[in-house]
Amino acid sequence: MQVLKDLVKKLVARKSQENVVPLKGLIYLGSTFQGYYVPDNYLHAGSICYCVGAGVDISLDVELATRFGSQVFIFDPMPYALDHFNTLIEKAEKGQEFNASGGDGKYIYKVKRQQFDTIQFLATGVWNEKKTVRFYSPSKENYPGHSITNLQNTSDYIEAPVDKLGNIMRSLNHQHIDLLKIEIEGSEYVVIEDLLRDKLDVKVILVEFDEFHHRQGKVLATINRINQTSNKLLKAGYKLVHSISFYKRVFVRIDVFEALQSK
Repeated sequence: MQVLKDLVKKLVARKSQENVVPLKGLIYLGSTFQGYYVPDNYLHAGSICYCVGAGVDISLDVELATRFGSQVFIFDPMPYALDHFNTLIEKAEKGQEFNASGGDGKYIYKVKRQQFDTIQFLATGVWNEKKTVRFYSPSKENYPGHSITNLQNTSDYIEAPVDKLGNIMRSLNHQHIDLLKIEIEGSEYVVIEDLLRDKLDVKVILVEFDEFHHRQGKVLATINRINQTSNKLLKAGYKLVHSISFYKRVFVRIDVFEALQSK
């Protein structure tokens, strides 16, 4: 049995690296479990970053603002996400330390109160239409990971508003998104499909395919779904520049990729 598990693990690791085209100048931002690699020579004070899915770890979101001065918009309709954001502001105002509660909980935010001038929290989810939907509770008590797609097959839920990414961009008067982070517990397939259908101007996409963590023995079927969506992004003109074995991926649109490679 252990031999089989080892073989599956090797297969998963190998499959996760298919189609990866390395991009020079990537740096890691965020906590151990909620961070991503992003291009170091890409974002600036005029950049627009959408971070969809916050939970209780907005380490990447905050570092996009503190490192590059980018305009960061955080989207999450869950009450605990807003509470976490507001608590961080309060701690920053008092000069007190505050930890991201996700992952190992060891990440300490390094942000000053004035830096929140470039960070905005919007209590809405992102989906493929504007409506009120059910966000189903995770199976683990007090885990901050509610899911529209009921990823963990539970019965309790919270109702909350969602909207299309295109609608949100229009409401904020944004013609493009420089960086989009998607961590939304199984809804990433729908949101990516929707943004491609609407041909939105999104230059860099960071996405965690959360189904991989809840595959319940269906590893190959899950990887196939992930690859189907990844291939749609590749076909739409994105390059996969980074991927890890549990399918957190970084896609860079080819025009941006080529510009960064030439620097």
